[in-house]
Amino acid sequence: MADSLLSGFRALDLTNEKGFVCGKILAALGVEVIKVEKPGGDPARGIPPFLHNIPDPEKSLYWYAFNTDKQSITLNLQVNQGQDLFRKLVEKVDFVLESFVPGYMNSLGLGYEALREVNPRIIMTSITPFGQKGPYAQYKGSELIASAMGGVLLTTGDPDRPPVREGPDSVYFRTGAAAALGTVIAHYHREITGEGQQVDVSLQGVVASRTFTNLVMWEFTKHLIKRSGSVRKIGPRATRWIWQCKDGYVFWAFMPGRFGAPANRALSKWIDEDGLENPLNNIPDWDELDISLISRDEIATYEEAMARFFMNHTKKEIVEEGLKRGINAASIDSPADVLENRQLEARGYWVDLEHPESNSTFMYPKQFFLCDHTHNFVNHRAPLIGEHNQDIYAKELGLSSTEIATLKKTGVI
Repeated sequence: MADSLLSGFRALDLTNEKGFVCGKILAALGVEVIKVEKPGGDPARGIPPFLHNIPDPEKSLYWYAFNTDKQSITLNLQVNQGQDLFRKLVEKVDFVLESFVPGYMNSLGLGYEALREVNPRIIMTSITPFGQKGPYAQYKGSELIASAMGGVLLTTGDPDRPPVREGPDSVYFRTGAAAALGTVIAHYHREITGEGQQVDVSLQGVVASRTFTNLVMWEFTKHLIKRSGSVRKIGPRATRWIWQCKDGYVFWAFMPGRFGAPANRALSKWIDEDGLENPLNNIPDWDELDISLISRDEIATYEEAMARFFMNHTKKEIVEEGLKRGINAASIDSPADVLENRQLEARGYWVDLEHPESNSTFMYPKQFFLCDHTHNFVNHRAPLIGEHNQDIYAKELGLSSTEIATLKKTGVI
């Protein structure tokens, strides 16, 4: 198998947690990503959970997860010597990733226009809550704020309760993926034209792009798609899609007409075999079932019977036996379920990465995708604070041991 897709290219990663995934993806694609941390370590190293529940900047599992395959150097960008060292590094790389407030890099003399004077081919990818321009550009923002102001939060949760946030860091993950895509596209343009450029990624913009259906519905009908929780609306009626079972939850859609008839018949038969009360037998013709013509009370009666059935079985029973019967329910998996998933295992999805500093080995997702002819895998654990200072400053920039010691003593690195 050949090298990774982007082997031979290099990046300086100045991002905080808003942009970690961008560098992580580029690193998996083969880019040599150098994480530039402030002396003492990136503040994100303080994000829990921690290995063995011991708060320590070298034991953050969050850091472990989102900084694989990166190198680490420490550098103080707020002092002249640090800025000079950064410019020297920019001469040797292809990408700069950053997530500072718009204008901050300019204030240091390290903005895109300044860096392109150092390296005309440089691509700077900037990740911020609201983008580089506009009335909100200087506003601070988090994942929750972006989710709210991008329109996703309003439609997440149960209809009779306030909106709720999505799972952990979904906004940051999607934004990082969008930033990586923008960076690769800018790189493709550079390979054709020789010109670098700045890639401007907004958390709010990425979130808003996910609400396309809601936006179109409102634009043309002024109808607001409301939170639906565990049910989905079909015509004027809502039917339940999330069901509790003995050891968790499964996803199964109670669908009308010919489309849903085979699974509905199979489920009704299984209920009979379990010896449970089954009002579904009162439905004369599943092929002609029109939920819009059934009262809410009738639907509730059917769903109560289904709920009793699902509580009679485990997730595994429902999924495996359901597949044989044509019911096609899906298990709502826990982390333990995902780690033991046969399909992921068959695809070689997991890789064990050693953490020799803690005498530990952890299982990580190995790839974002598979290619026939290139190696685009996660290979190395996240770096320790300044782990690669000697390699970068001595071997790359040619600094002596005395110079490196002085820079460390004076707080430059």
